[in-house]
Amino acid sequence: QNFCQQLAQQAQTTALKLPEITKSLEYWPLRLLPNQLIQPRFDNSPIPIKILMVPPAKISTEFKAINIEATEIEQILAQNLREFLSQHYPSQSSSRATEFLGGAWNQQNFPGEASIKTLFGVLQTEPTLILETAIENHFIILRLGYWSGQQKQYCYETLLKLPLRSLIEKSITTRALKWQITQTKLLELGKSQEQIAALGGDNGINLAIFQEIRELKAAGIETEELSFTYQVSRQDFNYICQFLSICQCLVAGWVTDIHYLIENNLTPHLPTCLPQLFGKAAEASESLSEIASASISIYQRVVSALVPPGSNSLAQLSLKLAHSLLPLDLVLATEQLEYSWRHWLQQRQLSALTNEEKLDLEAIKKTITAKDREYLRNLQACLSLLAEKSDLTHIQKPINHLCDRHCNYATEKGEHFALDYTLTEISGQVCCLWLDATNCKLIGKDSNKTLALWQLKRHKVQLSPTHQLKGYVGKVNAVSLSPDGNKLVCSDTTAKRSYLRIWHLQRGKLERSLFGHKQSIQSLAISAGNQPFLASASHKIKLWNLQTGEPWLTLFGHKKLVYALAIAPDSQTLVSGSEDKTIRIWHLSKGDLVKTLTGHQAAIKVIAITPDGQTIISGSDDQTIKLWNLKTGKLLRTLTGHQQGISSLAIAPDCQYLVSGSKDKTIKIWDFASGKLRQTLLGHEHTIRTLAIHPNRQTIVSGSDDKTIKFWRII
Repeated sequence: QNFCQQLAQQAQTTALKLPEITKSLEYWPLRLLPNQLIQPRFDNSPIPIKILMVPPAKISTEFKAINIEATEIEQILAQNLREFLSQHYPSQSSSRATEFLGGAWNQQNFPGEASIKTLFGVLQTEPTLILETAIENHFIILRLGYWSGQQKQYCYETLLKLPLRSLIEKSITTRALKWQITQTKLLELGKSQEQIAALGGDNGINLAIFQEIRELKAAGIETEELSFTYQVSRQDFNYICQFLSICQCLVAGWVTDIHYLIENNLTPHLPTCLPQLFGKAAEASESLSEIASASISIYQRVVSALVPPGSNSLAQLSLKLAHSLLPLDLVLATEQLEYSWRHWLQQRQLSALTNEEKLDLEAIKKTITAKDREYLRNLQACLSLLAEKSDLTHIQKPINHLCDRHCNYATEKGEHFALDYTLTEISGQVCCLWLDATNCKLIGKDSNKTLALWQLKRHKVQLSPTHQLKGYVGKVNAVSLSPDGNKLVCSDTTAKRSYLRIWHLQRGKLERSLFGHKQSIQSLAISAGNQPFLASASHKIKLWNLQTGEPWLTLFGHKKLVYALAIAPDSQTLVSGSEDKTIRIWHLSKGDLVKTLTGHQAAIKVIAITPDGQTIISGSDDQTIKLWNLKTGKLLRTLTGHQQGISSLAIAPDCQYLVSGSKDKTIKIWDFASGKLRQTLLGHEHTIRTLAIHPNRQTIVSGSDDKTIKFWRII
């Protein structure tokens, strides 16, 4: 009985959904149903890329006048693309298979991103390329939609936008000039003007217009604003179709190549097909180099659309392309090789260096990974093939040095951080950063005695802060965010006293102001947990209930100002660092000083405690970083390498690496277990004021007094 009830309920639910399903299918952009597109697979063979073509939904008035319909364009484009794919990327291929679904697009549905999104929702697991051609406002527009089968979002980009009228006039002019040669030959044969006019048809009319335009220009008359009635023929229509076909073949080939290069590391195949495509362009009177350059331009636009920004894949892709262009065009191959090398340098924050002789090759060696060595060897091999034809000594010398088999590389691990992007829109001084799995918050201050909260997004920042925190009247020396990112505390120092201002960030409201220090407050820390407390330090340290604002403990012991505070994960231990060159460990439940650590030769400016609560990390103006056992106070190791004082520290969530920022404008990444320097990040132009590490440990965010925020990620 229960089964029958469940069955009846399911039938009722299905019946209720039927109108919705029927309505959805009315707007389904393809003539094929979803179950016809997704076929079960019983082996591990590569999934071919589905290629769909969206032809122009309408045709220009010039072609309507000679009785050409939009369906004819679809038939020609589909046949040309089908022949190209069948020959070079056949569905039976074991390496670069494609599945062309010509004629599958339902012209009754409007093309565009809405249709792409609909298809992506159903075919997300299927590698898919959609070639969309449109004639809009007298422009020919070529767009692509693409997803690899593993992406969480589709790519939808405009690749080309060209004036249709210019292309038609180019075809007409080419025909007219050819007719001029033929006309001369006919006159030499003794043909009369009437006979020649009859044989020439609209070519004679177009030639007369072309000659008139040339005469007007010779007389100094601008002809762009004048109207000339050219005679359009089917030959011009064929020219446009041929042009579009070549563009579609290029895009389909490049996307397929890039897809299989990323997925299976296969060298691009399209360059071997280019001579055949160039031959088809002969009617368009295009030179080989012009078509090749256009093809490379399309390739780079496709790569930009498909490859994530900042990805090291761009250097690899460009080098693969350079290799494949060697038998075709050495100039283009050289350009791609140089582009690849520049991008590889850019990933190491060396893009500003235009003179390879000034490169610090020994410093670069310390950042090289196993993948880098493979890339450099491939680059060296390509260089050797180009060396006889091109002067590439400016690249060859540093590459040969980096590929020296006797070199000992410091970086053997595969992890290497590279600059992903830089935010420059931040106004004022950067104070602190807070980062979790989905959000990044920045606190900055300006000269107008205003703190600002910025919500940072990937590759963009809001043009204005989320909140303006206007509640202090003096100088702000210290700012701290609570571990959950909801509370902000800042110091407010006037000539007579120092205040603490506590803000609720979601509301952007000042919750309370606290007074308890007469001297300038130099450092702040907020504990985690359900009962958070605040620690503030001048020459003394005070602890406050963050919810009520009541002070509950004062610690004395440092002889000078306290510049750094850190609270252990268990909230039972506080560590402080001072201008007096000492580090003190405090037990908070008793208010006792547990240990005093000495060893630094200058003021301690920053303190951190590892997530496991076992190790203290201290950074000092003596240019060193020291690691201490929190329980015993024993010095574990000293890290040296910075040229000026340490200004910021951050520890990876898994304690695999430590990141330090300095007044020397550099960021250094250290192996936590061994203390060895993994990498130095360059790019900031002033002191590194704050650092944060994403919970997935793949991204580092840095804020500097140069008023920029930089995002670095593992490549």
